[in-house]
Amino acid sequence: MIIHKSAVIDASVTLGANVSIGPFSIVGPNAVIGDNTEIGPQVCIHPGTVIGQDCKIHHGASIGGEPQMVNFEDISSSVEIGDGTVIREYATIHRGAKESQTTKIGKHCMLMNYVHIAHDCEIGDHVVIVNYTGLSGHVIVEDHAFISGQVGVHQFVRIGKNAMVGGKTAVTKDILPFSLVDGVPARLISVNAIGLRRNHIQPKVRTAIKKALKILLDPAHNTAQALEKMEVEIEMLDEIRYLIHFIKHSSRGITK
Repeated sequence: MIIHKSAVIDASVTLGANVSIGPFSIVGPNAVIGDNTEIGPQVCIHPGTVIGQDCKIHHGASIGGEPQMVNFEDISSSVEIGDGTVIREYATIHRGAKESQTTKIGKHCMLMNYVHIAHDCEIGDHVVIVNYTGLSGHVIVEDHAFISGQVGVHQFVRIGKNAMVGGKTAVTKDILPFSLVDGVPARLISVNAIGLRRNHIQPKVRTAIKKALKILLDPAHNTAQALEKMEVEIEMLDEIRYLIHFIKHSSRGITK
């Protein structure tokens, strides 16, 4: 264990084996730092934050601070960071906005410089979020999603698994799984073909997803009609069932 002499560590903090904490970093009361996690210089880990094993927290990051809300009352809430996640310089992650609520970051994620994750967001595993992107409160990002730089995401939006969001996109509606979206406002461009191949989605499944999105984008059908057509014309693979369920249960409407 390597703790720099200038670091400030509250006596109630739980530190795992082989943790390192750099100069002038602060770890607040009741925080938990997992085995082999590296915390760089001038990092602020706020009270109650839980960080998993094998994480890397870079210079200037702030994790577990109060939500940016007018009239926020100080309550007991937290942030949880999964194993193997990397948080780069000056990223900010805020804790839940209500009693006992948690902002969650999954395993093996990469949050790049100046990324902001607001209160009560839930980020899945293997998610990449690129520089200067901001997620408003209560956003859900599912596994293997990729969000490019300078993206703004409205509160309560859901981004499906294996989706990709292009740079500088303005996201105000849910992003379909397996899709590629871009623009201001965001619009559905195509299937995320590269992402699906990288995540070993089989050709048969990729073909079915491509057909489903083509039906959805057909101006001759509204969304309800497109769903009916999918259920009739496309084999009900697990991924197609999930896509249809995602569309039917979208709370903000889908990006098309």
